Amino acid sequence: MALTDTFIKKIGYTGTPSGEKHADGGGLYLHVTQAGKYWRLAYRFLGKQKTLSIGVYPAVSLANARRQRDKAREHLAEGLDLSETKKTQRALKVTAYENTFKAVAMDWHLKRTKVNRPVF
Repeated sequence: MALTDTFIKKIGYTGTPSGEKHADGGGLYLHVTQAGKYWRLAYRFLGKQKTLSIGVYPAVSLANARRQRDKAREHLAEGLDLSETKKTQRALKVTAYENTFKAVAMDWHLKRTKVNRPVF
């Protein structure tokens, strides 16, 4: 049975150590733990069971989680591993941040000065 926004708002942590999983369909489920409500996507790639973290409710709504599930399914159909794609995207963001003018200038400044602390 598909999840509804009302159900998601009302559901709470029941005290089970590993939390509870509430399925929406297509591998998407809401994992309710003591710390919060997390969207997860269960999938198989090359015969191995994997789980992709989509986000935290309410920051990621039900509709948004479903859109991300659909995009992930398209990537799987193209033969791409979702977890590797996510790691690659994160590495590209980190590299882009590290290559900003400010970061390069601060790195240069730290190497040229005797004091090893950033100057703002």
